[in-house]
Amino acid sequence: TGVLADHVDLAGRVLPGWDLVSSRTTANDGGGRDPDASDPGDWITAAENTNPNGAFKDCGARSSSWHGTMVSGVIGAAANNGLGMAGVAAGVRILPVRVLGKCGGSISDIVAGMYWAAGIDQPGLLGSSTPARVLNLSLGGTGSCDPAYRDAVAEITGQPFNVVIVAAAG
Repeated sequence: TGVLADHVDLAGRVLPGWDLVSSRTTANDGGGRDPDASDPGDWITAAENTNPNGAFKDCGARSSSWHGTMVSGVIGAAANNGLGMAGVAAGVRILPVRVLGKCGGSISDIVAGMYWAAGIDQPGLLGSSTPARVLNLSLGGTGSCDPAYRDAVAEITGQPFNVVIVAAAG
């Protein structure tokens, strides 16, 4: 969902990222793909949830999750500052890659984000100039793993720069 880079526990730790949410509606930030990985929020109003012609019908009314910022904090929040919590790898840099927005996202955006984060060029998009050494995929879903994920994992982990991919089970 992106990251709030000015969060007190993340300040100075967040690298320039990328927003790969291609749907302007899902992105909720006025645009599609761009170099702003900020989290604009992913709330769904009751009216959006019940609009029979709306993009968010039956997504479930809810407040913003701020999921990307929360996960970034679990990973790399500052330690020993008397605020919030300490990340499990306090002091690491965070490379934000926004691939989810209101009511989720698409497999193609998620896979594009994986390649970008690993520094692998794609048609029309150069890979990150500061590639991640660890890709955290905090995703949920149903059914079996889409072949696009398997292909991306195989290609990324087959690169000579030893990227580790960590995925949440949800």
